[in-house]
Amino acid sequence: MLPPVGFKILIPLVHILLLLNCDSFSQTPYLLADTASIHRLDKHIEIFIDPTDSISIDQVVSSSFQNRFQPSKSNLTFGYMKSSIWLKVKVKTIAPKLNWYLEIPAPFLEYVDFYQSSENGLHHSSSGYYRPQHVKDLSHTGHLLSLRFNTDSMATVYIRIAGRSPKTFPLYALEKERLNAKTRVEDLWYGIFFGILIVMFFYNFVIYLSIQQTNYLLYICTIVCTFLIFVSASGYAGKFLWPENPGLNYYSGRLTLGLITAFLSVFTIRFLEVRYYSRVMYYVLVSMVILSVLATILVATDTVSSAGNSLITISTIVYLTTGIVCSLKGNKTAIYFIAAWALYIIGGLLLTLRNSGVFDFNFWTTHFVEFGAMLETIVIAFALGDHYTRLRKEKEEAQLMTLKLRIEATDKLEIKVKERTEELSRTNEELHTTLETNKLQTKIIEDKNAELDAFFYRISHDLKGPISSLLGLSYLAKLDISDPRALEYIEKQHAQVERLNSIIRGLINLTKLNHAALQKEKIDFRRMIDDCILSFNAFPNFGRITFRKDIQEDLEFYTEWTLLNAILQNLIENAIKYSGEQSPYVRIAIHSFSKGITIEVEDNGQGISEEHQPKIFEMFYRATQNENGTGLGLYILKRSVDRLKGNIDISSKLGVGSIFTVNLPQMAEGV
Repeated sequence: MLPPVGFKILIPLVHILLLLNCDSFSQTPYLLADTASIHRLDKHIEIFIDPTDSISIDQVVSSSFQNRFQPSKSNLTFGYMKSSIWLKVKVKTIAPKLNWYLEIPAPFLEYVDFYQSSENGLHHSSSGYYRPQHVKDLSHTGHLLSLRFNTDSMATVYIRIAGRSPKTFPLYALEKERLNAKTRVEDLWYGIFFGILIVMFFYNFVIYLSIQQTNYLLYICTIVCTFLIFVSASGYAGKFLWPENPGLNYYSGRLTLGLITAFLSVFTIRFLEVRYYSRVMYYVLVSMVILSVLATILVATDTVSSAGNSLITISTIVYLTTGIVCSLKGNKTAIYFIAAWALYIIGGLLLTLRNSGVFDFNFWTTHFVEFGAMLETIVIAFALGDHYTRLRKEKEEAQLMTLKLRIEATDKLEIKVKERTEELSRTNEELHTTLETNKLQTKIIEDKNAELDAFFYRISHDLKGPISSLLGLSYLAKLDISDPRALEYIEKQHAQVERLNSIIRGLINLTKLNHAALQKEKIDFRRMIDDCILSFNAFPNFGRITFRKDIQEDLEFYTEWTLLNAILQNLIENAIKYSGEQSPYVRIAIHSFSKGITIEVEDNGQGISEEHQPKIFEMFYRATQNENGTGLGLYILKRSVDRLKGNIDISSKLGVGSIFTVNLPQMAEGV
């Protein structure tokens, strides 16, 4: 006989109820009676650690799994445990119509799942740091669950907590009115805290705009980072600022820890002038900047999720130590720095030890760091103001001292100016007398030079006739005399007369150079160079020399023809006269530059030793004992270059050859 249909439906339902409540004999439910109290359930629950992170809710609620839960004997301090944690909570109320809530006031828990058993099965509710608000049954900074009591006034809840964040937290049970009162107090105090940070931000921002000091800008950045860290860690950012973008909690919270360390390290270096007071602490702070980058990478890649918190703990100790060291070495502002960081380091240390599982989750381990941060922000702001006031006072004193010294210096300067003026007046009178004397002497010298030039000119012309006669007689004698020895003497006599003739020509040319007026005209370089080369065709070695000409096309140059011709004549003559024995050549190059032309005359002849080069442009100086030289050619060359306002350089090596380089400017208009 088959059982009735209603009985077939009732059997599975009873089975589910027995399955969900089969552990009621092993765990005593916590009685919720006092509605005015906050009931902490840490020691009244059961715990299971899931190292594989793979246990499902179906396995957890099974009757065979219940003996794997272990009763909690202390507060919930698991530190940076990576394993998932399952909590089993059983509570009972004497007033089931009241609204009771389970609260985990730890916003930083990444993933929190509530599974509440009832006559209708399991009810799943999600919460967590990385979950958007719309998936939560109740919008809150922490994690809330509205308890649903069965007909026996009992409620059983399984809670799964997962993620890499520190797993130190309390579990509270509160009646609705008590929860609302608690939430209002928390909102009030956090409002005051964030309000102070915002006020400090605008206060320092206004000061920065007025005085443009980098220290204020760095401090503003630390205030922004502090605000982001605490608004994210407290859950207010996830609830109000970006409720549907929980990923921003990660960037504004954990990654900002590295940024604030970098900003605070640079701020400390500048604010306390650490490089001046302590080289060791300076390099320690620089290393903190590097560590902040490393910690940010470790947190971002989820390699070491606690790297940011550890870095903040270490850096806070470093900042306090730096303040003490600088204070001991005479930095007066450092006392504010020590006071600011003393409270912050205590709060930060308490928070870090709480997160690590050393300390319990309570008011002091949770909120003392916020008091420390608030006081640190205010004290550092006043310290900056004191630092600026002290600097301004020192600057005013320095300006006053500078003004005083300037007045004294001005008085002394006036006395010295008066003394120097009198001295200059006397010197001016003496100089005027000297100038008059010099003018008179210059006039006498110019007159004598003119007389000397006239004398040279007359003598040269007077000697030119007899010398020409001697040359003619020598030529005729060579035609009539056949005696070899007599011819040798006549040849030597002829050579000396030729040399004397060259000297006379040089003196005549020199006299012309000194007194000739400069006439500007366009130069035909090709024709001038060809004429100069042709004029030396009577030289004994002329036929063996190769002439290479490198003249820029379309070259327009205006200067005094006679002086330029004298320059080229002497350069080419010098190159021919002292040409070498093997494959002799003379290279003549003319090119323009921005303000004139460059003339280069190169040969592979005898060359000039370095000891003679500084003196070759002196009158009658000869670098060799060549009997054909007069010592006037290069002197006339230098005088011609000087008159055209140019310059000449020589590069020569004995036995290799010489390069003469002449730079000449375009002749100015009106010359």
